[in-house]
Amino acid sequence: SSGINTEYSSQMIMQEQDAAYQESLRQDQERARRKKEEEDAIRRIQEEEERKQREKEDKINSREALRRKLKESPVEQTPEHTLSLLFRMPTGSRISRKFLPCATIQDIYNFALTCDECPNFFTLVSNFPKKILPCEGDFMMKTCRENGNTELHHSLCTGDLS
Repeated sequence: SSGINTEYSSQMIMQEQDAAYQESLRQDQERARRKKEEEDAIRRIQEEEERKQREKEDKINSREALRRKLKESPVEQTPEHTLSLLFRMPTGSRISRKFLPCATIQDIYNFALTCDECPNFFTLVSNFPKKILPCEGDFMMKTCRENGNTELHHSLCTGDLS
């Protein structure tokens, strides 16, 4: 009877040790899972911050490239040879620039993009007569003259589309 009790006690001790080991293993796995989730969350946040930084740098670089690409504002020989455009930004600021009548709608959009206050997604709208200058297809290659923007002074609003 004493041998059975000893065997039973040994078996109970082994079961308790096994249960304690299993609980410890479960807790270790849970800690490892939480640590991995935290590391993944930190990594995702870092990747998102890096992506935003790259987008910001790309935007700055593309705007700088456009600034270099755009020719200087034409020298005003006579008022008939230039078109003065006033850009009103969503921030309320106003930016004026002269264009030759042969400048394309694309040139005007490119200039607007070089302005720091300009939103990333926008459309240009003339104030009078109220008219949207589409930013698509063949229309972008039309000149100011072909589009009917031949007045000496013209005001365009940059409407935020985001």
